[in-house]
Amino acid sequence: MNCYRHMLENVAHTYSEVFAPEYFVLLCALTLILYEWYSTTDSRTIDLVPRLGVLALGWGVGLLIYKIGPAMFESVPSWGPDFTGSLGLGVGLLVIWLVWHLRKWGEFVPKLSLLLVAVTVPHLVITPFWDISSHVIYAVAPAGYLALVERRFAPFLIVPAGMVVSRPLADAHTWAQSVGGLVLAGVFVVGLLYRQAHVGQQTDRESATTDVKRL
Repeated sequence: MNCYRHMLENVAHTYSEVFAPEYFVLLCALTLILYEWYSTTDSRTIDLVPRLGVLALGWGVGLLIYKIGPAMFESVPSWGPDFTGSLGLGVGLLVIWLVWHLRKWGEFVPKLSLLLVAVTVPHLVITPFWDISSHVIYAVAPAGYLALVERRFAPFLIVPAGMVVSRPLADAHTWAQSVGGLVLAGVFVVGLLYRQAHVGQQTDRESATTDVKRL
């Protein structure tokens, strides 16, 4: 029994490492960039290169904050790495959002960036008091957004489903902290879905009004 439990814990730990926030968010962002580049441009490589460069810049900034932040202090609380990790992720995504917005490269990547920054804010506030799972939060939010953008990306949702289970099994969080991450990120994804539906309905009504006036 102990051997089985130990094996399960190792599998859960490996799963958490493979789909850690810094890697899974990067994977989702890269997927979205390629999708948007292929769908809205002439698919020229010269248009893709600067986009990948900005992604690398944002990821590098986030990783730098995550690594250097704790090193600046003699002692770091247990929640410190999660805090600096989320802070770095948020700053890196803001860099990506800013460049994408200025270059007018499309709407998908900026929306993903703002969604993740939005969910980062409550995570930074909660973390010092309750160790809510950042692995779950940053698996649910990007995977949920990808599924909203394109149904073909729905398989990405398997990752957060597995993460909710793996974090407690890896003894990294309690079940409450893992489910809490799911709920927090889920609220933001559902909120975005509601907003998009509301905006779509408003646009349809405006189009219908315009058509009536033309008649």
